[in-house]
Amino acid sequence: MKKILTVLGLVCSLPVLAQSAAEPTISAKDQQEFVNLLKSRGITDAKQGQAIAHETLRREKLIGQEAWKQKLERDPLVKRQLAESRGKIYRDALVRNYLSKHPVTEAEIERQYQAEKARYNPTEVKLRHILVKDEKQAKDLIYLIGVGEDMGKMARGKSLDEPSAKNGGELPFTNVKGFAVPELGSVSMLLRKGQLYGKPIKSQYGYHIIRLEDKRTVPFPPKESMKERLRVSAAQTKAAQYMNGLLAPEHPPIQSTIRSKTTNAKSPNAKTTN
Repeated sequence: MKKILTVLGLVCSLPVLAQSAAEPTISAKDQQEFVNLLKSRGITDAKQGQAIAHETLRREKLIGQEAWKQKLERDPLVKRQLAESRGKIYRDALVRNYLSKHPVTEAEIERQYQAEKARYNPTEVKLRHILVKDEKQAKDLIYLIGVGEDMGKMARGKSLDEPSAKNGGELPFTNVKGFAVPELGSVSMLLRKGQLYGKPIKSQYGYHIIRLEDKRTVPFPPKESMKERLRVSAAQTKAAQYMNGLLAPEHPPIQSTIRSKTTNAKSPNAKTTN
């Protein structure tokens, strides 16, 4: 449904073209190819597909005719943008063709699963958190909390992190590797339940005060429950490896390198010609 709305939105968002312009000829072949493309994007209603295809092709041709009149194909910026678009289309097509001939295997899904499992940390923590801009204010608040002041009340009145401030500074259970400020996760691993960290944690957002409210262990999910996501990730990895191999610079042939060294050894003053 999202794809259908996107295509319809693109058609509707195009400017209304002058009706007086000469109507372009649209071949049945071009229209059918466009209808087939729409089907691959989720638009299966024949009448709707024909209408979208005809109107889109009509507008494309009218825009192309006007661009040709203005000689935009000679504009350096337009040429550069067309080259970039063409490169992306070719790249996507190359990857699509490669993956169709080399689909992801069960062994690759298993490797992806094991790689993600090895990176996974099963620990989730629930923190109470206050964010302030000034280091001195952060230290003062840590002292007051340490002597018994209510941290939740302080978070509601002082914290710059509005979403958590409304909840008295409480953050939901989060994997220790999932914090936007990584130090919050790493420091929380050092704390006992109910313990306040004695120093403010500096980040690009300001100074953070944290207390560990709770901690739990969440096992890594079984492979079958995440198989489709693993397949997508494995395909992305495979596509990246394919493109990296395609775009990697070639190494100079060993034979030509040896010949160059031999020539230089015989005639130190000889000029090298390329």
